[in-house]
Amino acid sequence: MVPVVILLAQLHCTANASGNTDCYDAQKGGGPVLKLEPNQFGGVDLRHSDGKVERCEKKTSGETECRVVHEGRVK
Repeated sequence: MVPVVILLAQLHCTANASGNTDCYDAQKGGGPVLKLEPNQFGGVDLRHSDGKVERCEKKTSGETECRVVHEGRVK
């Protein structure tokens, strides 16, 4: 499982059998709001409920760098 720090939200995350992690926000009705999936680059993809996808990779310096690879729907 990938350690993730998410601020400003109280999310509850659980790993499933496929190796992904689903995070839920009870204050927003309990539906999944974030999925963490291992990617082919050795990092993790963050899939938000609005369709936005961020790819996170560990840099040689030890920092984690995330970038948006797909924008979510506009409200």
